[in-house]
Amino acid sequence: MAEAASVAEALQRSLDAEVMDRSALEAVVTSACEGLGVPASGLSLRSRVEAFFSHAGVKKALAVVSSHYVGIDLPAVCEGYVLHDDETEAEEEV
Repeated sequence: MAEAASVAEALQRSLDAEVMDRSALEAVVTSACEGLGVPASGLSLRSRVEAFFSHAGVKKALAVVSSHYVGIDLPAVCEGYVLHDDETEAEEEV
């Protein structure tokens, strides 16, 4: 009986450590998302991590592009595609 209690206590300590590690990880990921302006509320931890890396990758790509094109209007680029009014020209762009 004492052995079972000892095993149960060890399992509880292990579970408590896992919970603390996950809480710490969630806090770091949430803080990183907030720092980059990535919406994170309501998302699972996995989804927050994926959103963070997607957003960070996009920011890195834009930084590289802006280093090659002096005077690029990044806010305009971030708004999406700008296509020609002429349908034929717009299709050619795509």
